[in-house]
Amino acid sequence: MSEIGGKLAPTWNGIPLLDAGQNLDGTDVIPLTAGEDGKETSDMYAVRFGASEADTGVTGLTNGGIQATDFGEAHEKPVYRTRIDFYCGLAMFGGKAAARLTGVLNG
Repeated sequence: MSEIGGKLAPTWNGIPLLDAGQNLDGTDVIPLTAGEDGKETSDMYAVRFGASEADTGVTGLTNGGIQATDFGEAHEKPVYRTRIDFYCGLAMFGGKAAARLTGVLNG
């Protein structure tokens, strides 16, 4: 077991295994599917995160940081309006920064 963000996560050879969780409608983010032999299978993803291009990992990108525009108080009701722009994305630096294994047996 390993502690990640204050929670315990199972590990395999020191690598933490994280569950992707569920969508707002209660369905699994990575659902189980029936394989050709009728057994339930799923996919497993491996990601190496990095902080910069030199880390050859999956890295978060931003363009200009967070920008806030204050539009002041609305005329029709007592609320303030603010627009927040945050242009962000992900980039994969290095061909081995992420991988997918399909058809992993459940259980």
